[in-house]
Amino acid sequence: MSNTEGTRAWEYLRRNPDYVEAWRTAAELAPEEPAPFPLRAQTAADREAAAWGLLAWEDPDEEAGPGSPFWADVSMLEAVPSLEAPALAEMLKEPEVRLSGLRLEGGAAILRVERGEGSVQVRIADGAAFDPAGGIALRLPLALDLQVRLCRTAELWPIAGAETKKEGAARGYRTPSC
Repeated sequence: MSNTEGTRAWEYLRRNPDYVEAWRTAAELAPEEPAPFPLRAQTAADREAAAWGLLAWEDPDEEAGPGSPFWADVSMLEAVPSLEAPALAEMLKEPEVRLSGLRLEGGAAILRVERGEGSVQVRIADGAAFDPAGGIALRLPLALDLQVRLCRTAELWPIAGAETKKEGAARGYRTPSC
């Protein structure tokens, strides 16, 4: 699923009466952690959202909510916590960039980066070591084929790398569509 396909899929899902009913029945408010962006823990009730392809329930009526939920069945970029990388909060200084996170019951953390119609998920395997005030370093997972790895990186580029993208555009570089 590409970054814009996830947004379109969410628009359909949030209008599905069966999803709305399931959300109202099963969803519970997840506790948020102190962080520079919304970061919550996956709950036992969130496991039921897997029937809809989600890692956690999202409120279908929330207009100011995410452009895309935390999808379960998408190939994701992988990252590791990094003291050398810029703090994630630096991304929030870019216009329209929204960050949110989900700590999974299994120990991993999922970071969702959104900008406009684009949304990309990044998986951090060691969620316990993930400091939301810190930074992350991307890894290209060997489990994905090269084309998928490059496409996921290309999808993150225009969302999270706005300044770098502007500099590249000035030089005539373009990010290919996947």
